Amino acid sequence: MDLTQWLVAELDDTSARLDGQILSIVPSERQGERMPGGNSITWATYHLARHASLALQVTGFYPLEADPRLAEFDPAATVPGSGLQEVEQPWAAALDAAEVAAFAGSVITDVREYLATLDGAALDDRPDVAAALRAAGIDETSFGWLYRMWDAPLGFLVRWPLLGHITNHVGEMIGTRNQMGLSPFR
Repeated sequence: MDLTQWLVAELDDTSARLDGQILSIVPSERQGERMPGGNSITWATYHLARHASLALQVTGFYPLEADPRLAEFDPAATVPGSGLQEVEQPWAAALDAAEVAAFAGSVITDVREYLATLDGAALDDRPDVAAALRAAGIDETSFGWLYRMWDAPLGFLVRWPLLGHITNHVGEMIGTRNQMGLSPFR
């Protein structure tokens, strides 16, 4: 198995867990519920999609412009930086679970396409992360941590925001589902 096949297989497994173990089990009207100390499934889904979408911009796979798929959402959810925070924001209560799931599914499909065409030799390349984040409208004062974290070779962007970050939040959502008493394994 080559690297590209492995990356795609990992993403496919995570995407199948999101769809089959979370979104198809937790009723959409409950996906906005928060457990003590945690985020809702709707928030975590929106959050992982916003990070992945931004990472695709930084890699050059997406143009550095507003994502037209965000037109469906409340303006508070679409300003640059909205959804990048780890903690659920007050405006997230207005997110529609079905719209968020569709947005995330579309972004994950794009991540898959990017990973499937990735040249492993490019993983050591260093994109101009700061310039791309500025062009995407990400405020350096509010999101300085993102500028610092992502200032790395392309391999990091593949390993974290495009794969690991998605997997991490899917795991978080499985935990939320279980806390809701909706585990299919009980």
